[in-house]
Amino acid sequence: RNVWGIAPKGCDEAMALAGIEALAAFIREIGMPTTLRELGMTDDSPLREIADSCNLMPGSYKHMTHDEIYEILKECW
Repeated sequence: RNVWGIAPKGCDEAMALAGIEALAAFIREIGMPTTLRELGMTDDSPLREIADSCNLMPGSYKHMTHDEIYEILKECW
């Protein structure tokens, strides 16, 4: 709300989604890629290897598994 000037409306989830879209629009506006394809990845075969190579640190905000990281990377594809 404060960073992107989003007017309060709806539930917290709606506000969060509006913030995500505002960030994505800003990234597109300055010419940066918003997906791994736009970054130049031609296929998704390395995603599992990338996920499995991530260092899993204890004490982080949310403990994630390599499978969860892989799912996020697929969404970024």
